[in-house]
Amino acid sequence: MRAKKILKVAGISLIGVAASLGISSLVSYQMGIRSSKSQKRRAIRNARDKDNTPDSYNWYKQLIKQTWFIRAEDGIHLAATYLENNSDKTVILAHGYHHAHEQMVPYAKLFMDLGYNVLMPDARGHGISDGNIIGFGWLDRRDYIKWIEEINLRNKTPQKIVLFGISMGAATVLATAGETDLPKNVVAVVEDSGFSSAQKEFSYRLGHHYYLPPFLSTFVSLMTRATGGYSLKEADIAHQAANIRIPVLMIHGDADRYVPVEMMAEIKASLAKQLPTESHRVSGVDHVSSRKHDPQKYHQTIETFLNHWVDKK
Repeated sequence: MRAKKILKVAGISLIGVAASLGISSLVSYQMGIRSSKSQKRRAIRNARDKDNTPDSYNWYKQLIKQTWFIRAEDGIHLAATYLENNSDKTVILAHGYHHAHEQMVPYAKLFMDLGYNVLMPDARGHGISDGNIIGFGWLDRRDYIKWIEEINLRNKTPQKIVLFGISMGAATVLATAGETDLPKNVVAVVEDSGFSSAQKEFSYRLGHHYYLPPFLSTFVSLMTRATGGYSLKEADIAHQAANIRIPVLMIHGDADRYVPVEMMAEIKASLAKQLPTESHRVSGVDHVSSRKHDPQKYHQTIETFLNHWVDKK
């Protein structure tokens, strides 16, 4: 009888643990991968209010803007804002997780000052783009191939294209640059605070920010595979970066609380040994904060890199 009671208690405990893991996984998925309309609206407000200074946003509001739309390979509609600068160089700016294209306004000013046209997409599941599954840079890589094709289609003057992204957007541009059908006029990549793996990043956030077991990312990955067509495990950005054949500039603060700076080393280790690569580990700087920490140095680092690898080509 006692043995039966022990087994019964153990069985109930296992059911409780399984239920708890299931609920935690579902909540993690809903918060981390699903993107609701209210989350999109909140992200747009945050991108306007928290990621921009009054000066930069006033500058942006005065510009003439075009809104572009494309259909992704899986059929969803995507939107972007285009800023014409009468140039034969265009940069595509990729925003971060749970943000919108307005987050990239300060970077748009930086690149327009350097003489670039600017395209700022809203990633799938963000801003005014369709979709309710966040691509974590992996699904987005194919969307960015479509945006590159759209630039080439719309511009009468042949363009040199640079890919630039921060955080999830950094993972996006690295994954895009590693695609085998990357158009040949994409000439350089600049990434700031990118993660090396979607699963590693999701696990890190679960453990360090939500105090949940990191292994829940495995269950979330299964849900993502079922609903979004990709798993977090396959979104291995460092592995994808091994296919990159154009110069790469990497910037990462060594006090980053969201994406460990060690991930920059993992990405760098995957890049081809002969590939022109620069990596800048910025002392004492948190996530995507290198520009705010020292705007002049940040601008100069990017300008020097582009002058060498884009303007002299």
